Amino acid sequence: MKKFVVLFVFGVSAFLVHGQTITVADKATLRPIEGVTLTAHDPLVQVVTDARGQADITVLKGRDHIAIRHVAFKPVERNYAELMAATSPFLLDLQAYTLDEFVSSASRFDEERRDVPEKVDVITARRIESTEARTAADLLQNTGTVFVQKSQLGGGSPVIRGFEASKVLLVVDGIRMNNAIYRAGHLQDIITVDQNALEKVEVISGPASVAYGSDALGGVVHFYTRAPRFRDGSGKAVVGEAFTRYSSANNEITAHAGIELRTERISSYTSITLSDFGDLRQGSTRNPFYEDFGRRPWYVERINGVDSAVVNDDSNVQVGSAYKQMDLLEKLRLRGKACVHELNFQLSTSTDVPRYDRLTQVRDGAPRYAEWYYGPQKRMLIAYSMEMERDSAFFNKARITPSYQLVEQSRNNRGYRKDGLTGQVEKVNVFALNVDMEKRSGRHEFRYGMEGTYNDVSSTAGIKNIISGEVMPAQARYADGGANMTTAAAYVSHTMELNEKFIMSEGLRFTYTGLEATFVDTTWFPFLVGTTKQHHTALSGRLGFMYMPGRDWRFSLLGSTGFRAPNVDDLSKVFESEPGQVIVPNTGLKPEKTYNVEVGIGKTIGGLVTLNGTAFYTWYRDALTVGDFQLNGQDSILYDGVMSNVVAVTNAGKAHILGASGEVIIPFDRVFTLRSSLTYTYGRIETDTTDYPLDHIPPVYGRTGLEWSVRKFRGEVYALYNCWKRMKDYNLFGEDNDAYATEFGMPAWYTLNARVAYSLNKGLAVQAGLENILDENYRTFSSNISAPGRNLTISLRAMF
Repeated sequence: MKKFVVLFVFGVSAFLVHGQTITVADKATLRPIEGVTLTAHDPLVQVVTDARGQADITVLKGRDHIAIRHVAFKPVERNYAELMAATSPFLLDLQAYTLDEFVSSASRFDEERRDVPEKVDVITARRIESTEARTAADLLQNTGTVFVQKSQLGGGSPVIRGFEASKVLLVVDGIRMNNAIYRAGHLQDIITVDQNALEKVEVISGPASVAYGSDALGGVVHFYTRAPRFRDGSGKAVVGEAFTRYSSANNEITAHAGIELRTERISSYTSITLSDFGDLRQGSTRNPFYEDFGRRPWYVERINGVDSAVVNDDSNVQVGSAYKQMDLLEKLRLRGKACVHELNFQLSTSTDVPRYDRLTQVRDGAPRYAEWYYGPQKRMLIAYSMEMERDSAFFNKARITPSYQLVEQSRNNRGYRKDGLTGQVEKVNVFALNVDMEKRSGRHEFRYGMEGTYNDVSSTAGIKNIISGEVMPAQARYADGGANMTTAAAYVSHTMELNEKFIMSEGLRFTYTGLEATFVDTTWFPFLVGTTKQHHTALSGRLGFMYMPGRDWRFSLLGSTGFRAPNVDDLSKVFESEPGQVIVPNTGLKPEKTYNVEVGIGKTIGGLVTLNGTAFYTWYRDALTVGDFQLNGQDSILYDGVMSNVVAVTNAGKAHILGASGEVIIPFDRVFTLRSSLTYTYGRIETDTTDYPLDHIPPVYGRTGLEWSVRKFRGEVYALYNCWKRMKDYNLFGEDNDAYATEFGMPAWYTLNARVAYSLNKGLAVQAGLENILDENYRTFSSNISAPGRNLTISLRAMF
């Protein structure tokens, strides 16, 4: 009998304890929310939900006012009885907009978004998942945050405030992706970041050279891959996700899987994504004034050993755009008493990626190329980081990150009915060391650090006879004797809370850059011989003020400078930028600089409607842009069998860029939310006579969407739109690709789109979307491939 009573009491106790544990979950997805705080005052008591969204609220028993908070969700207040009576799980609604979230990109350490004078846009993991983007480039474009240019399906070049390619800095997990061969023209490197393994993306608009050094002229796109979490307490936990997706516009099939292991001291995350992209189908609803714009009436196929122009059965299918890709991520973390060690391995590789625009070119009435493709796009990153937290005289937080990256690219082309396949191969080994520290003292926050990088570039080339297999030497893209680029920098920034309403922040960075390029073979260009050296220094600064008279208003004022040192691509490349135009080296280049001022304003109306606006003006000096040039007194040379105009990257002198962006967010209730954004940019190169357009300036672009979220279900209808880019606003000497536009420029366009997601339970969800519902035919400005037509996407997602 005694044993029965003991067991009975024990069982009742266990039931009561279990009954005092609640689970908090996302209303739309039913997934548990980690890090939710449940707080009661007088006296102060607080509990936090774990990885399963659970918290034991026994210590809150009897409390009448319990605040339930999470930075990403709408706050609510309940009493203990209501929490215990609520149907499990307790559901929270997603927050439409918040300044309370932390951003890391502006200063390289976490700080509240409201305290940062820079314009920082955050793309959360929830938004990444719902967007269902095919690549990281598509992710940026579909969120309306950044303008994206494309020359082929396997690419995407982000544009921020009129700056593109090597003038926009890409960063992954605090490590620079930009290397010595990032070019001023359009890039495809962004697709080597797997958006399916990201925790978030932060986009800084405007110069950010104090925190990041060279290349951050237009802004920074900082990718944060998923960091595995530790388990509080003994034991272990395994969580994971997987999905498969199909898209109709290019018959895409993508599969992704990720698994995370958590223990108290060791955690790991492994992710793999495999994608197969077919030829892209463009829209069939055409502008009657440009009925044939973008059509693909033919393509080249080798039949019985002979290149032949074959009629395309469907001229809307852009034959020659398909490719495949594989992305792998592995993170391993070890927690000590006062530090965390992390190993970070990333690998991205692809099949050959066709350069679609070149495959559509015609010369003398026949196709110009039979083949033109980028060889497998490879990027490997190996990084170690040690993060320390301690109350020392020099820092509260410190992070040391040595890293190594290997980037391999190649360009391969063969003329129509020619036997020689020309291949140029570039390999870049990048060694880097970052040291970042933070010290907080009262109202002062100091952040400082050092960075060193070394880029080793090798460039080779050959011409292979596809019949005999014989390989002959050819002109390398860069210095055939090798090139290297070294940087060393130190920075310091300071933020001070003057009072509850005013915050001031300032910073300085000094950077040294050295570059060497050695030319050996003078067969093709006898004027290039020996070693060319450059050495540059730069001092960057920023000064910002924040004024918040109340929680309804927020004003910011920021002055900042940026710089970009010429790299190996600027100094030593020779290539055809477009038919009949060849770029040659200019050894007299200087760093380009920007001086920027911007103002921001934010207003919350009735605690619901949020309005944000930013205006900026940038003085651009010693701007690197492509212009007319002379080579040994000649303005044209014979290149690839064609007499071509000579152009070069030059310091064009003065330019200016101005613009504004605005955003409105209106949560009508707990179900519907309206979001709309618009961006305008204007840029001109200044001359003694008439100013002319700066290249890479996008037209007015924006996004408007209506979101709704209820239990188990979320959805959105939205429009993406661009205004006209008139030919008078094109830079005809640069990278605006006027040859791929209409005679009047790039027409305005808009698309209507919809997507939905339904959670069958917390572990299984179905997503579907219909993009470009009206099947509009269009191209984004400067792009050389038409955008997808009507596109149905279906995916099945599992979580455990």
